[in-house]
Amino acid sequence: MIRLDKITKIYNGDLYETKALQDISMEIKQGEFVAIMGESGSGKTTLLNIIGGMDVASSGEYYLQDVAVHDCKPAKLDFIRKKYIGFIFQHFALMDEYSVFENIEAPLIARNIRKKDRKKKIHDVADQLGISELLDKYPSQISGGQKQRVAFARTLVTECPVILADEPTGALDEDNTCKVMEQFIRMHDEGKTLILITHDRKVADYAERVIEIRDGMIEKDYRNVK
Repeated sequence: MIRLDKITKIYNGDLYETKALQDISMEIKQGEFVAIMGESGSGKTTLLNIIGGMDVASSGEYYLQDVAVHDCKPAKLDFIRKKYIGFIFQHFALMDEYSVFENIEAPLIARNIRKKDRKKKIHDVADQLGISELLDKYPSQISGGQKQRVAFARTLVTECPVILADEPTGALDEDNTCKVMEQFIRMHDEGKTLILITHDRKVADYAERVIEIRDGMIEKDYRNVK
């Protein structure tokens, strides 16, 4: 489903050049649950951003469902993101001035989903995640764990086959971390392809595969023993 071939990313400044990724090659099959680990500055977030189409590689090839993403123009790249990829972020990325309902609705509006269908999708997902009573509230009125469930709902309503998560438990306590990871397991069981960035070994242990990155290169790539 996802294939990277010698992906390199270089950031150029006036007086310096930083190689964030160097010759990254990997394949991620449909339905895999992969954790990407690495220290700060290792390149793991840059890698996730390239997979998510939010950044482009300096060189190398990236294929998603046999589409040559590295050759895509901006409009096609935007289409691919909307069709295939959902994002979950560490700090939730909720819009404070919008209600929970409106936050979950935003990606559906971007996809031109009819209002009646949007409402049904939102209520179905809110029911599934146990946040129906929060739909009329605003982000400032709910807890961190509830915000993360709202972020999950906003991603799930899109029905994208690939979910990218950047430190989704980084702002949560242990109890809420467990609840969030249980939701990832459910998504995996439903056939979603999950790619999760984390610095937490306990979180990575939920995944079936772990890729460790150091200095922009893959250091280890192995299966978790359950």
